[in-house]
Amino acid sequence: MVCIRQRVHWLIVIALSAVLPVPAQAGAIAFDQFLEFGFDGVAFATGCAPNDPGGSFCPPSSGTSTSFLDTPPWTFTAPSQGAVLTVTDAFLAGDRFQVFDSGADLGLTSAPSGNADCGDDPVPCLADPNISKRSFSLAAGDHAITIYSVLASSGSGYLRVTAIPEPSSLLFIALGGVAALLGVRRRRSATGS
Repeated sequence: MVCIRQRVHWLIVIALSAVLPVPAQAGAIAFDQFLEFGFDGVAFATGCAPNDPGGSFCPPSSGTSTSFLDTPPWTFTAPSQGAVLTVTDAFLAGDRFQVFDSGADLGLTSAPSGNADCGDDPVPCLADPNISKRSFSLAAGDHAITIYSVLASSGSGYLRVTAIPEPSSLLFIALGGVAALLGVRRRRSATGS
């Protein structure tokens, strides 16, 4: 009975996300920063009050620097190399998310397990194997992210968008690493160690 209700629920969610207009948003989200969202039960996530006046109260991170998201959808433009969107639950294990980009289903975060509590910091939450999380590769261009909480709980989670570096940037990083290793090797040869 529960499985049938969940399937019907998913069909309704997917159908609504395909036909509902995407509401306007206050502004594009920042890259390379953890941004917090809230959710209350099986429903679409909100931003966090006061950035999202209709959003949930979200306790701020006590560790890693984070910001609250405003009203969804959360928009950004990925550079020519694309971007990676990372989504993680926070606090107690038990939440799981369906992620959408302009209404298209990107997929689910991992299944949570156990009674783990990763706290309010997104970095330990990403490292905890019991906490639901996932990274999604996104093509270059405009994106509008919405997140749907698929388990009946409430709380907050984090997302982060990271631009994939240009190949030339990766080459310079690799060359810098090789030069540093050669420098260490020369010093050791010169000192006889």
